[in-house]
Amino acid sequence: MLSHHFNSKSEIASSSDGVDLYKSSLADVGDVTYVWRDQPKSLSEILQEETLPIIVKLCSENVIKEKEIPVDLNQPLILYKDTKGKKLHARNIRARTATRDTTRFIYDLIGPHVTFSETFPGFFKELDSKDHYLVAVTDLSNVMPKSFVSVVECQGYLCISQLADNLYQKTVLSPGLYRPIEILQSNITYTNKRKSEKKKHVHCLSCHDERGKVVLFPITNKGVFYLGELNPNKPLGALNPACRVYKWTGFDPQRLKGLRVKMMHGKPPVQECQFTGLLEFCSVVEEHTVIGSTISSTPRLFELAVTSEPFFIVAANTKELQMGSVQQKCLKFARNECDTYMETVKVKKDYGIDQAEDPPLNTD
Repeated sequence: MLSHHFNSKSEIASSSDGVDLYKSSLADVGDVTYVWRDQPKSLSEILQEETLPIIVKLCSENVIKEKEIPVDLNQPLILYKDTKGKKLHARNIRARTATRDTTRFIYDLIGPHVTFSETFPGFFKELDSKDHYLVAVTDLSNVMPKSFVSVVECQGYLCISQLADNLYQKTVLSPGLYRPIEILQSNITYTNKRKSEKKKHVHCLSCHDERGKVVLFPITNKGVFYLGELNPNKPLGALNPACRVYKWTGFDPQRLKGLRVKMMHGKPPVQECQFTGLLEFCSVVEEHTVIGSTISSTPRLFELAVTSEPFFIVAANTKELQMGSVQQKCLKFARNECDTYMETVKVKKDYGIDQAEDPPLNTD
């Protein structure tokens, strides 16, 4: 069984001229010749014997049973980076009201498994716990957490220039993850909807948003806030600890299996998986995978589980091929996007691999 985690469907249009030779159909670079080694190897063998990045394709003796697969493994691919770490496997759930007790919900498992890496930056809240949250920016300023999640729009200020003096724009701050910097009591210059500059004395919670921009939450404002990572030097005090949200690695490992949660912050999977934002955690597994890229004018990243089957063949002239413009583009794409891709939620799919049947003997 071959386990794949893909970020999107492949859009490669290529043609194969046989086992030993592959001609790229990319018109912008002309034909590229791949010289394939004779000995097929598993991914685990390739990683032990070769240095990544390297170009491979699925051995012609292996046949993928599924007709639709996001990446055509029979075409040349770049294996860019191998990675080891814990992965959380979860299922989407859908809530419905119980027939006899309308105050109780029943949760049905739907869709395929989705996986979260240890570095997934999103936050979750346990479904079975009571929903407590903070409504006052003042409460945030009292505990100064390392991060908090705002789930509704709030009036505030966005820093649009940091030259001689900071220039702010009065605006609506979107829901998202924020990281407090300091409590600001100062005169600021800001622009309003008419683009005219005004000065004002403010008392605000200064934060970084997810883009690293500085924003200001006026202390007197209200909203709906959940505490993320806490400041060890600032105790919660009288605040209800149920107003917290956690990364999946922050939950008690003994309680993870079967835990039902709502994803309060984080990007959903790109692939269709009936994602509801409600999840049931299934298991945590130590996995060894390899991140790869298709070789195309529009490259796509994918992730393969490192196993003893199936078998791939390696391009003996990988170093030479990496000098091609499309190959360089794909390598650059993998280098720039790999870390972000590793953090994304992926849809787990297993594909069956069969051995190709030998053609019948000609008895004529």
